[in-house]
Amino acid sequence: MTTIATRPTLPGRGVRPGTRSRSLPSWTVPAAAVVAVLARLPLLGHAPGPDESGFLLVGAQWNGAGTSLYGNYWVDRPPLLVTIFRAASLLEGVPALRIIGCFAVLLVVLGCACAATLMHGEQVGRWAAVTAAALCVSPLLGGYAVNGELLAAPFVVGGIIAVISALRADDEGQSVRWSVLAGACAVSALMVKQNFADVAVFGSVAFVLSAVRSDITWRRLVALTAAASVGAAVALGVLSVWTVAHGTSLRGVFDAMYPFRVEAGQVIAAGGRVHSTARLHGLLAVAFSAMVIPLMCLVLVDVVRRRRRSPVWWALLATLTFATASVLIGGNFWHHYLVGLVVPVSLAVGVTAADRAPVIRALVGLAVASAVLAWVGSLALPQGSEGETVGTGIASVAQPKDTIVNLYGHADVVQTSGLSSPYEHLWSLPVKTLDPSLTELDAVLAGPDAPTWLVTGRSIRSWGLDTDATAALVARDYRKVSTVCDRTIYLRNGTDRAAPQPITTCRGASLASSTKESQP
Repeated sequence: MTTIATRPTLPGRGVRPGTRSRSLPSWTVPAAAVVAVLARLPLLGHAPGPDESGFLLVGAQWNGAGTSLYGNYWVDRPPLLVTIFRAASLLEGVPALRIIGCFAVLLVVLGCACAATLMHGEQVGRWAAVTAAALCVSPLLGGYAVNGELLAAPFVVGGIIAVISALRADDEGQSVRWSVLAGACAVSALMVKQNFADVAVFGSVAFVLSAVRSDITWRRLVALTAAASVGAAVALGVLSVWTVAHGTSLRGVFDAMYPFRVEAGQVIAAGGRVHSTARLHGLLAVAFSAMVIPLMCLVLVDVVRRRRRSPVWWALLATLTFATASVLIGGNFWHHYLVGLVVPVSLAVGVTAADRAPVIRALVGLAVASAVLAWVGSLALPQGSEGETVGTGIASVAQPKDTIVNLYGHADVVQTSGLSSPYEHLWSLPVKTLDPSLTELDAVLAGPDAPTWLVTGRSIRSWGLDTDATAALVARDYRKVSTVCDRTIYLRNGTDRAAPQPITTCRGASLASSTKESQP
């Protein structure tokens, strides 16, 4: 068959005289991968974030039918993500999760190097690896936290490698097998993070443009598309059987993944515009500081000036455009959304930088410097969190059968307390979207499964919620026993427990050591 685009560029071919010395050495890729992993190790002990804690709680008890979507909890995420967190919870929880995150980073850096090398040669792969390593370890983009974006990224880069390999393979059988793998990776990425359709976008554009350019025949296009569909169907079938076997409805999963997100977007637009706008400004500032925006701008300039014609290049640009839109359309604008740009940005930057463009190479250097500075700064920050301080304080006085509800999110309080929650929602957005009148919450507070402990912020009120009835229930059935890190802790009337006392400060420092140091 006629292969796509250009075979990997031989070393030195097309290089201007006097520029060979600026080529990256052969050890760049393994070094970048090792550094990216090692840089995360000092951060393994940091307190779990709300998302990490929430997903660990969901995964730990997802072993059969319960009162909600995933066991007794509801979350708007696909089952493969919950499965990964379930595995982490069985392997000692947060430390195991952070190790899984290190493995994901390793795969992303090596995968970006492999995909970029297949596209345009070894120098491209080396620049892509350096860029990916810098973006993966930067605390500005989410740093040590393990989230859906990071866990989906290896499937994205694996799918891109499979698509390119399917188009470049000389043997038809090998080409079909690569396409099957691409389809499986596409579904797997979506089953970790439902908006990660990057592989589907990349493969669709690359396959169709290759046929239009006669790089492959239309018959081969049909064969590759069919093979990818088979791979996707097999992966989806396996995950569906696994999901149903664990007592979760496939219809419920679909509703949580897509219809809910549309409804939640409307809720954000109606009531949380001020909060989301502030987060958007923060997101843009972080993207600029980590050099993501400058790098993307120079890639765009390169597109305009050089007019590359490779189907794989256009497929990559389409993927980068889609990934950017995914970051912006959601409306929440959390910093870790930017992790979704790591793979397409790294590949595009690698292609551009390897063409001896000094400006973009300098920006890659600035991205590395930004990551190093942010990483060094993060080492000076305390490893704890307010949620962990509150949760461990409650854990120190709670009894084994106690339960807890933390109002409107902050699942790290629940997870670090070691208690379960009788309320199915561990995040604020599902509460504001599915239970805005707090009917379900009030039923829990007034029912036989009312929590022993109740934790609120400074107030029970929150935007988008009707809290009058809830406040009345709390005043009737609970009493305030402590305030820790500006969180109010209530204990149910008729229950005798000691008042929770923080073991650490709200920034994670040991109170015992702080007291000792303050003594004359």
